[in-house]
Amino acid sequence: MPLTPNTSSANQYDNSYLTKDQAQQFLSSITPPRDLTCPITLNIFHHPVIALGDGHTYEKHAIQTWLRCQQSGGTHITVRSPVTNSYMEGVNAMSLVDNKIVADMARHFRENLGMKLCRHVESISGSSPLEDGGFRIRSLVEMGADLSVKGRNGNTALMMLLQEEQLDSARFVLSHNSPLTILNNERMNCADLVRQKIMQLGRTSTVWTDLLRDVEGRTTREIRRKQQQEQDREDNNAQQRERQRLLANEARNNAAMNRNGTVINGTLVRNGLGSLEEGYGYFPSLVALQFQGSVPPPSTTFAEVELSERERLGYILKWLGGITFLLWVFG
Repeated sequence: MPLTPNTSSANQYDNSYLTKDQAQQFLSSITPPRDLTCPITLNIFHHPVIALGDGHTYEKHAIQTWLRCQQSGGTHITVRSPVTNSYMEGVNAMSLVDNKIVADMARHFRENLGMKLCRHVESISGSSPLEDGGFRIRSLVEMGADLSVKGRNGNTALMMLLQEEQLDSARFVLSHNSPLTILNNERMNCADLVRQKIMQLGRTSTVWTDLLRDVEGRTTREIRRKQQQEQDREDNNAQQRERQRLLANEARNNAAMNRNGTVINGTLVRNGLGSLEEGYGYFPSLVALQFQGSVPPPSTTFAEVELSERERLGYILKWLGGITFLLWVFG
């Protein structure tokens, strides 16, 4: 669900002139922490993965490129860690595992930057040049702000820049792959807003027509990319379901083998703990109840002793019952 920033305290998000010290202070306030930046690209994470060869977290495409470039002769020992420069050895040295915790933290940080970006854009009024030359907007975009965050009337930062005719800033945001298929509260996307602006101008503007052509081309490519991603996601889900089905069949076969056992040299040998169905009168622990297909039967000696004890206790209970009945009748 897209985030909608709070428009209170808008004066804190203006685009007034900045001194050198103020600009540096602003950059420091929006710079992502080191733990959320890839040591190779130095940018905030989008798809962080852990390299099992050294235990560090990297951007997926960056570490994949590094590993391909570092390999020599197909051996793992020649691959060095981008952080420590030591050899990445071991069977799983080239393996990558998604770091979901860091991914969530990075996504939250990008969303916060996106909210700040929307607030700065919302403070713009008209097409007059920005006093800071668009420094704040460009800095937020370069730091990795989430460009899909919505602001006023459900518009993204790019939509609001187009509405205010801030073409230089709009082109900059557009060049950083801002999403174009998002709809605002009026069910309009970026291409619709550009067409609307051309109609409002009442004349053909080369600048706006060129921008419309660029936006339409990017929108088409974005739609195709999303369709391909959806198809890849469906294929991956189908493969995952098939893997789970095979694992479930293997688990059932192993459980059946554990219950039935295998005859070796005339002796029944169980691969697991046996079967609870063959137990004789002992109550297993709650843990054992979870593995009813793998609980061994008691020894033959124990079963015989238990049977004799049952018979003895049965006689005693019958005598006690008879005596109690007589006392109740004649008492």
